[in-house]
Amino acid sequence: MNWLAHVLLSENHIEHQLGNLLTDPLKAKAWEGASVHVRHGMETHKRIDAFTDSHAVVSKSKARLAKRGPLKGVVLDILYDYYLSIHWEKFVHTEREHFLETFRTKAPHAMQGYPDRAQEVIARVVINRQLSSYISMDGVERAFGRIDKRLSERTRNKDTATRYMPIIVQENDYLEKAFLDFFPDLMEEIAKGLDVDEIRHWKL
Repeated sequence: MNWLAHVLLSENHIEHQLGNLLTDPLKAKAWEGASVHVRHGMETHKRIDAFTDSHAVVSKSKARLAKRGPLKGVVLDILYDYYLSIHWEKFVHTEREHFLETFRTKAPHAMQGYPDRAQEVIARVVINRQLSSYISMDGVERAFGRIDKRLSERTRNKDTATRYMPIIVQENDYLEKAFLDFFPDLMEEIAKGLDVDEIRHWKL
């Protein structure tokens, strides 16, 4: 799953959300002095990834994108943020932009004292309003473009994110339905490890 899903699938505590968000950039390693909430957020991130990677619906969706392709998992993660954005009200009681604005307001204060790398990631996500950008397919394509710019020449010769756009257009109905089947399963599974009082904004 990508940025938006990880922030949503957290307890309603900014440091839990940030821990979930920072897991990949920090290679799943909390820094010395990180709070319990940050550490719990990172553990939640790992549970999300493990459940997602083992789910049959996700595997079938990856296969619809390509038989082979090192980036198809990343592409599907971003596409799922798009589907989550446009179907937000099916899964969350809180209005989407209100939820995201609360996150953007709290994050700069919470990150004080975090390592430089963590602060850089949070600042980029907040300043660029990345969590709001997945509401349109244009935003998805821009995200793919950012990924391609970071690829090594060797990887770019094997695969690019933008090459999946025509496939997504062709397979959109299937992929969207698959997401709508999968995401409630993911929410139910992740809720088992969270404080029920801190996820009352979820529709379970």
